Amino acid sequence: MKILDSIQLRISGPICQQCAHFQNEPAHVEEAYRGLTVFSSGFASVRDQDGFCEYNQLYLSARDSCPHFAPRHTPPKPII
Repeated sequence: MKILDSIQLRISGPICQQCAHFQNEPAHVEEAYRGLTVFSSGFASVRDQDGFCEYNQLYLSARDSCPHFAPRHTPPKPII
C-alpha cells in the first residue's frame, strides 16, 4: 500500500502526537470508527495516546511519524 509506505514507525523527529492532522480525543476516535463501541470504547486505557490521522485516514500510534507532519498550534498531551 502506498499510504503505508509513507508512514515511518517509531523514528526520531516529529511524531504524530505533535501533528495538526493527528486526533486522539476519545470522542473523535469513536466518530471515525463508528462500530468501535460495540467492541470497546475510544476511552479504553489500552488505546494509550493513539489516534486517527486525518491526512492519511489511518489509526496510528502517537509515536509514529510521516512526511506530512504539520506542527500543532496547541501543546499535545504528554506520552506516559
